[in-house]
Amino acid sequence: MKLPIVIHSDEDYDRAQQRVKELNAMPDTADKEKELHALAEAMLSFELRREDADD
Repeated sequence: MKLPIVIHSDEDYDRAQQRVKELNAMPDTADKEKELHALAEAMLSFELRREDADD
């Protein structure tokens, strides 16, 4: 079982964005879609936590 993707810092977020770019340049596969989905969830979670901290 693979571990979930968790983003803790702006640096992690930047790395996730870079990984999304890399994945988008690759051919479509089921694994690619799973990783993109996991990255999207992790990035959204980080953005929501950051928003809550700003409030």
